[in-house]
Amino acid sequence: MQELHSENLKLDGFIFDYDVLQLNREFDLLKITETTCLDIELKSKNVSPEKIKTQLLSNKHYLRLLNKSNLFLFTYVEETNKLWFLDEDDHLGKCEFDTLEAILKSMEESDDEALDLDGVFSPENILISPLNAPDRFLTHDYLLTEHQENIKKKILTLAKTEEKEFFVGITGGPGTGKTLLVYDIACTFAQNGYNVLIVHSGILCEGHFAIEDKVDNLRVLSAKGFKSYDVDDVDIIVVDEAQRLHKNVYEKIIEVTEDCSAVGIFSFDDSQTLSKSEEERNIAQKIEERCCEEYKLKGAIRTNKELLLFITCLRDLSKFRPKEYTFPGARVIFEPDKIKAVERAKKLKNEGYTFISYTPSMYNWAMDYQEDEYNTHNVIGQEFDSVCMILDEHFYYNSDGVLKATCHPNPDYIFEKLLYQGLTRVRSRIAVIVTTKDVLSKVLPLMKNT
Repeated sequence: MQELHSENLKLDGFIFDYDVLQLNREFDLLKITETTCLDIELKSKNVSPEKIKTQLLSNKHYLRLLNKSNLFLFTYVEETNKLWFLDEDDHLGKCEFDTLEAILKSMEESDDEALDLDGVFSPENILISPLNAPDRFLTHDYLLTEHQENIKKKILTLAKTEEKEFFVGITGGPGTGKTLLVYDIACTFAQNGYNVLIVHSGILCEGHFAIEDKVDNLRVLSAKGFKSYDVDDVDIIVVDEAQRLHKNVYEKIIEVTEDCSAVGIFSFDDSQTLSKSEEERNIAQKIEERCCEEYKLKGAIRTNKELLLFITCLRDLSKFRPKEYTFPGARVIFEPDKIKAVERAKKLKNEGYTFISYTPSMYNWAMDYQEDEYNTHNVIGQEFDSVCMILDEHFYYNSDGVLKATCHPNPDYIFEKLLYQGLTRVRSRIAVIVTTKDVLSKVLPLMKNT
């Protein structure tokens, strides 16, 4: 941009090509001072004003996290040597280079701020659980990714244009942001005057009650509660963790949606079933067959890639690449006494860990020794910064290096699925407490480079 010709103009202090991995977002040029953030996007070829505006609006959405009183957003197109500016009212227009030069000069009066951008854009800052942080959710103190925003817009548009009931599905693996997206969509519908019902396929927590209490036109029920609830006036039904629905509840949701000419939104992940009966019901397939549209969320945004890789390697040792993988966010602790292992897990709470035990059986007390505030069923849909779980004598590795488990005291539950459910609640740190030497000998190589 040779037009920035002033000899006295300082052009240092820019951050180049800053990448926010969780959001799949890159900023070409950022300059940040105590009160101001300047963003300049660079294009080598000419692009349409619509695309320029879309990108700058998206950048504005994310950069508001910096809490700067002044936010300036430009795009420079090299092919045409033109400069575009998005103003405070979100109007896009061409501008003279003098405008940018004046802003740069004004920024010279303040020192560049040494911000920890990785900290600002950390998962816990930009991505929240509506259930674990309802206050932040209700004040909209979070960001949706561009992909989530696009899905939301499509569903809102469908609801306005369709004249009869219809069903849509939102699917994706753990940590892809399904729960945040569907709760955001539900609240948007409620704020627009629709009567909204959220059905949670698990145990309701305090977060559910807080959201229901603060949002008009919105009701939250557990799947069990929905079964006996008389629904006669609803516009939107949102079902979270829908893969766990019992057949009769699923059928009632379909019936109510059709009777009320409502919109049915199913959030589901067929890999997140916890029992043999859930696998046999295969509700996910029924949802896929029913939905007119299905949107897939890709790439974990809650859990960092390192921990997802650790979970993958823990479950299948053959996936581990010793020369490539390191897991600084993971810990392996050996404690052969399982009672002391639980004591150790509870002590880790002082370091910010959440201990998640395995859901016990109503018929056998073998797992009761782990009983604590959270188990693998009552954390469904929730997330935590740090998670601790125990691999006790029920777990072993087969000859192929795949983590297996003996039968759960409740023969319907699947230990391996419960472990996966618990570990994938994590954002930043995992601690695994191992009670057998055989499993320890298999797991320790994963920590070789850590």
